[in-house]
Amino acid sequence: MARLVFAESYFDSIVEITSAKLQNRLEHLLELMEEIPTFGSRKVRDSLKDELGPNCMTADLSPFELVFECDAETD
Repeated sequence: MARLVFAESYFDSIVEITSAKLQNRLEHLLELMEEIPTFGSRKVRDSLKDELGPNCMTADLSPFELVFECDAETD
């Protein structure tokens, strides 16, 4: 199982979630990230790849976008 490590900006953003439905979707995505770390999209903006490296992925959680890094060999 993958280990999730959160950036401080993540905690700054999740305080904006006031919808129970959105909170449930977030919890579901985080569970998926732990169980299947490669489930996200590799269609990532070049600026994010430049900043985070080639292993970064995204998952949509409108109005948010989860950006995470996955190392397929260790995760």
